[in-house]
Amino acid sequence: MAKTVDMHEIIDERAAWVSRRAFLDPDVYEHEQQRVFRRCWLFLGHESQLLKPRDFFTTYMGEESVIVNRDRHGQLRAFLNTCRHRGMRVCRADRGNTAAFTCPYHAWTYDSTGALTGVPKFEEAYYGDLNKADWGLHPVAQVDTYKGLIFGTFDPEAEPLTDYLGDMAWYLDTILDRRAGGTELVCGVHKWIMKANWKVAADNNSGDWYHVYSAHGSIPKILTLPPEMPPIFHDNDQRVQIAPHPGHAMVGLLADTPEGAVRGNMQSVRDYYLSTLPEAIERLGPVRSRFMLIAGIVFPNFGWIPGSQTIRQYHPRGPEKMEVWSYCLVDKEASEDIKEQMRRGYVRRFGPSGLFEQDDGENWSQVSASSRSSLARTLEFNYQMGLGHERVHPELRGEIGNADAELTHRSFYKRWAEEMGDESRVAT
Repeated sequence: MAKTVDMHEIIDERAAWVSRRAFLDPDVYEHEQQRVFRRCWLFLGHESQLLKPRDFFTTYMGEESVIVNRDRHGQLRAFLNTCRHRGMRVCRADRGNTAAFTCPYHAWTYDSTGALTGVPKFEEAYYGDLNKADWGLHPVAQVDTYKGLIFGTFDPEAEPLTDYLGDMAWYLDTILDRRAGGTELVCGVHKWIMKANWKVAADNNSGDWYHVYSAHGSIPKILTLPPEMPPIFHDNDQRVQIAPHPGHAMVGLLADTPEGAVRGNMQSVRDYYLSTLPEAIERLGPVRSRFMLIAGIVFPNFGWIPGSQTIRQYHPRGPEKMEVWSYCLVDKEASEDIKEQMRRGYVRRFGPSGLFEQDDGENWSQVSASSRSSLARTLEFNYQMGLGHERVHPELRGEIGNADAELTHRSFYKRWAEEMGDESRVAT
């Protein structure tokens, strides 16, 4: 059992520092499995992965393996992927369609609603004396969707998903709701292990523009970018950090015109977005149609990089290890050719061999490697950039800071500290 974690020693929100123990200490890690991943709404997948009754896929909620499916009636469900008899993983496939899940150990069988329906030698060995209704798969307490995205929480008393997302949903709509057909995933799921704490990646994805100039400085020399693209690798007064709701965070750009917010690193993709701009303006309105979401995080571990069609999840695998799951998200109504161009851009920039991914992966792994020694681990990470210079914006929602700031990081760790259960070091 993990020791009690004294959050006074881990984080000081007023002074804007976080102890390196937050990223290394096994007790902190175990504590957050209980307090963060057992309480929060977590991204599970996309409805395009479950088109038919009995479709399923497997994923994780923190360290917990879960099955997400549509039952025979089409209802979304999620269960712990562990047999109630001896704990064997019931489903070892990534995805598929099945009427039942049969444990490979002793062949206990569960239907698409999670109910226990089959027990070998039920009469001969159990003498018919087993209440199957008590031994179904353990359900995820709540499952809900937001415009194609599937979320779940283990907390039966958690606030509704829309309340949990808050004003973050207003910004996510610029990706999810720009066309009537919504979005879908293409090309499956890329998965890889990185030797760093999951929060190192979430920290970066929350809106860390400061690293782009140095960590990714070589990429404009390699990529051929359309001349009409916003100069994202240069200073830009229109670019801001946003903390729209506790813990959720992003960096984005509010352009003067909708055309100035069109994304796409390939000319064909930009042309597609320009051609569908009238529909996007009608659906999103005059403000959000001018907004470009560059990168963001839905607390705790659901990342967005829409310019490269990327959404991803940082699954915790230990104090110094995470498993990255990366998806390519596209407009469902885009042509197959445009979807393929989007997929190629996604693979080229993010994913296991992406240009940006290699830069980030090296930095993240070295953060852990250089912090674990006995002296280095006693130091803190500094999050003071822009402290005290937060502001509101006449058109945007949430707290606003300059792009080169750490407003979003402070918002993320404030929420993290609150979820960890000790608010005494959190400013009110």
